[in-house]
Amino acid sequence: MSVEVTLGKRQLQAEALLPMLSGHNIWSQLMPAIVIDQALRTLNCTVGETEAYYSEQIAADGDFIEKKKAQMVREGTREDDLDFFISRPVLLAQFKEKMFAPQVGSTFLKLKAGLDKVVFLMLRNKDHELLRELYFRIESSEEMFEPLAARYAEGSEATGGGRIGPIEIRQLNPSLARVLSTAKVGVVNPPAFIEGVGVITRLQEHISAKLDDAMKQKLIDQLFNEWVNNEVQSFFY
Repeated sequence: MSVEVTLGKRQLQAEALLPMLSGHNIWSQLMPAIVIDQALRTLNCTVGETEAYYSEQIAADGDFIEKKKAQMVREGTREDDLDFFISRPVLLAQFKEKMFAPQVGSTFLKLKAGLDKVVFLMLRNKDHELLRELYFRIESSEEMFEPLAARYAEGSEATGGGRIGPIEIRQLNPSLARVLSTAKVGVVNPPAFIEGVGVITRLQEHISAKLDDAMKQKLIDQLFNEWVNNEVQSFFY
């Protein structure tokens, strides 16, 4: 016997849902949510914590939470799941803090070299001979880096006179990252050849990463995303 699923005012055949989830690529979003919810259902939070999370919405509309619950029921949420999904953002924040905040210090130390940011000038060109000539012009102060980059650079940096950054070192091509990691500020680096393209660089600024609140949250989110990916692989594949 076919089972019907109610979504708002509509009834859909249960066996039709899986093809729809797959066809609209919703499974890729749903699978992480399933493993996250499995973990969050082991946690609890108070009504006060939930209301604090929605404080702005409640200030604008005192019935906000009840209206949100009513909407969720119309969309198919079961009555016994309403409190969980209403408090889910609070539980998620608690879970991230509990599970991953203790790992932030060691993760920061391990990743710090790649978390540092750099600002630099770059000129890319596939003509290696031309690039060597341009390097000597810049290195000898015969010509300025920026106008040469604007004229000869074959990459997107041409529109900014060669300026790139601030950007985390780990986001750069590994070969370029190695050059800039050991470069001295203000010194033009000899051409490096990366995947057939010649690159001249000059480090303008090296910004050391700091373990402030923003960095802490960034690393917590990174560790959480890695955990989710691993759990999805383990649970579904």
